[in-house]
Amino acid sequence: MQASVAALLFASVMLFAGAAQREPDKDTTAIIEASYIYNIAKLVEWRDAEMRQGPFIIGVLGSGNLYQELVRKYSTRSIGKQPIEVRKLPETADVDRCHILFVPEEDKALLPGILKDVNTRSTLVVTDFPDALSKGAVVNFIAAKNTLKYEISLTNAEKHRIDIGLTLKQLAERVEE
Repeated sequence: MQASVAALLFASVMLFAGAAQREPDKDTTAIIEASYIYNIAKLVEWRDAEMRQGPFIIGVLGSGNLYQELVRKYSTRSIGKQPIEVRKLPETADVDRCHILFVPEEDKALLPGILKDVNTRSTLVVTDFPDALSKGAVVNFIAAKNTLKYEISLTNAEKHRIDIGLTLKQLAERVEE
């Protein structure tokens, strides 16, 4: 399974590299970020037992294209035995319980309030802006050599009671201990 996930992550990177050849109305960044989010979800484990029950919730602040892509490609799938539920969230620091929460750069001012919320204590926070790991994100998307990659903070994952799989660490552009 890890080999297939690695192949999917590699294919995502190659899709981003060929972005100039895609139709102009396609948001390749959203397509790749959605693929990464789905594959990341398969390679992490939530220690809180309550997070392994009910639907697997992916919350998205802002970023309508990413939300639409997640709904279109992944809302009929599952993570383990948990069906995926994608939610478009209002742009506020009051966030309902999510397994994964995407906070785009335009909403980064909300991040400190989000991280203080008891509902997000076991949430894997994903972002797309510089220095996001130092602000509490677990995964941050970064542009590197004409591709989209990600960096991970193991310290922040530990704070959220999330275990990061070895494959995810190995494929990261940077792992912060």
